[in-house]
Amino acid sequence: MIEVVDYIIPAVITLGAIMILGFLGNFIFNRTQIPSIVWLLLFGLVVGVVFNIQNINETILMAASQFFGAVAIVIILFDSGINTDLYQLFRGAPRGLLLSVSAFTLSILATMAIVVVLSATIMPSIPLEYSIIIGIILGAMVGGTSSPIVIPLASRLQNLQEKTKMALSIESIITDPLCIVIVLAAYFMVIGPDSSGIDIGLGAKNVISTFSVGAVMGFLLGLLWLPVMNKIRKEQFSYVATLAVAFLVYSITALILTIEGGGEGAGAIACLVFGLVLGNGRKILKMLDYGSKKFELDEESRHSHALISFIIRTFFFVFLGMMVSFQRLEFIFIGIGVLVLLITMRYTAIQLATHHGGFERDDKQTMIVMLPRGLAAAILALNFGPSIVADLMPGMHGFFADIVFVIILGTAIICTIGVSIICHYEKKKLAGSEKPQQDDETC
Repeated sequence: MIEVVDYIIPAVITLGAIMILGFLGNFIFNRTQIPSIVWLLLFGLVVGVVFNIQNINETILMAASQFFGAVAIVIILFDSGINTDLYQLFRGAPRGLLLSVSAFTLSILATMAIVVVLSATIMPSIPLEYSIIIGIILGAMVGGTSSPIVIPLASRLQNLQEKTKMALSIESIITDPLCIVIVLAAYFMVIGPDSSGIDIGLGAKNVISTFSVGAVMGFLLGLLWLPVMNKIRKEQFSYVATLAVAFLVYSITALILTIEGGGEGAGAIACLVFGLVLGNGRKILKMLDYGSKKFELDEESRHSHALISFIIRTFFFVFLGMMVSFQRLEFIFIGIGVLVLLITMRYTAIQLATHHGGFERDDKQTMIVMLPRGLAAAILALNFGPSIVADLMPGMHGFFADIVFVIILGTAIICTIGVSIICHYEKKKLAGSEKPQQDDETC
């Protein structure tokens, strides 16, 4: 009994500390623009060292990571869906899509180049074809920006043009599912019961089926649930039923395609589209000539989901910090190298996305620093990283978790410093202008 108490009490203390840290991190973020990711990752790192997490049975850690990873995927993509305004998405789609695709693609290419070079130098045991796939997977993991950080920050920067805010918001919303789908597609090219080497055709087929099946399932199930949700909306805890259906949407879609066929990616897309339908019910029904129906997710349900999403993000970032081992210092330097290239590639992507778009110079500079990576990268690194290492990179334990940790932390710090400098610069400009009363509205 003493052993049980000795184990439970520290765990409960840690649980309370995580919740308090999550609240304080959000409080600080709302007032200083410093993302809570920074504190959560560092706290997780300390907890991992203190409790010697690396010595816990790896099978248990993997099972816990995969289960909570699936839960987190449902939550973050459903969250992205219900908080996306379809009209604004369509209005800002051209530039936002161009920024998303160009930044994501260049991130993958840059990361792949680094891994290929490493395989020819310090990791010669990895064949070239495998190094390409590993580079694609790592690049896709860290290719997307974090909407819980980007959207609030963009909305607070009053100096930004509306089209700039829209492009940044669309990028952060689109890249989460894009990261998940591309990682899954690349993963099942080389890993799975039917895999015997790299199968490009299988990967392409998985991407197409993932998007098509996921979008159709999410849309149809969303339309079916809208009237039911409207009927039960006045019942206490009605949101719980909606969240339960979101998990079923993910599971049913994944089972239809099977795991090896990209089912998890399709489930992720289905959750995103399901959330889009529920969050934009009135607009969608109007498009379908059912404009008299006013079915849509109510504010109380949105508030409940925001709370759950906050809790999931808080715990998963701490979990990533706990899983980081830093047993090989070169992983830290690889992470820094990837980080530098991500910034360079982002500059190029922004030049492409804003070309002849009438974007101001200050807006472009802001877009460069708005590159924080978030929960999707953490989930993917913890869920798929260990399997990839075991199959393709023996002896490279911690490769994905360690590098992703460095990139998430580094991009959060760059974003914080960049936004602070931009705010300071804008306030100085306003202080010298004829309208100093607008100072408080700048940042």
